[in-house]
Amino acid sequence: MRRKGHIVNRYRRQLPNQEGENLLFADDLPRYEIARNADTLIKLVQMNPYNKEILKRMHLLDAPDCWLVSGCLFQTVWNVVEGRHPCDGILDYDIIYYDPDQSREAEEVMTIRAGALFSDLDVKIQIKNQSRVHMWYEPKFGLPYPELKSAAQSLRYYPSKVQAIALQGRGSSRIAFDAPFGFENILRLIVRPNHALEFPDIYEAKTKRWKDIWPNLEIHPWA
Repeated sequence: MRRKGHIVNRYRRQLPNQEGENLLFADDLPRYEIARNADTLIKLVQMNPYNKEILKRMHLLDAPDCWLVSGCLFQTVWNVVEGRHPCDGILDYDIIYYDPDQSREAEEVMTIRAGALFSDLDVKIQIKNQSRVHMWYEPKFGLPYPELKSAAQSLRYYPSKVQAIALQGRGSSRIAFDAPFGFENILRLIVRPNHALEFPDIYEAKTKRWKDIWPNLEIHPWA
């Protein structure tokens, strides 16, 4: 626990003051601005043993353009910052990949493969091919969804910006990341809407659940 606090407190000491707010939460930050906090975030994420193990094994799926994304990452960070158990409140662990084969059968094969690879982990793991999201999204949610060209492109369409985070384990200690809106919102427990698609109901439902579990979140309204 002392080491955990050391990482978090060291990060907090380095946070810009309120005068840096415009730069801090700007979209499309330069790569060096995002990478500045990447090492800290990756350390926090791996305090959740399930994240650490999934990142360690995921290259064995042999799934193209494969990433661990969203809730299991930023919610682990919230837990650590708040002094909770790293796994608290996490419903599932989402893996995305991009395979030009848009058949449901191919995705089902990958689901079976993931189930076998992570069968010893007592968590729910979901894996989705991002090349076919546009095929089922509108019938399910009533909104059109763009046809994606890569897995990480999907990060720009989550309802909130804290969800837009992806990590990729490559079978070594090196972990790649993608975070189009940076990491500051996550590390400061701030939730801001992402208006790339208009789904206020989904945003409000998610943020209500998050606020119930992590009451210290600062949640900005959809409007």
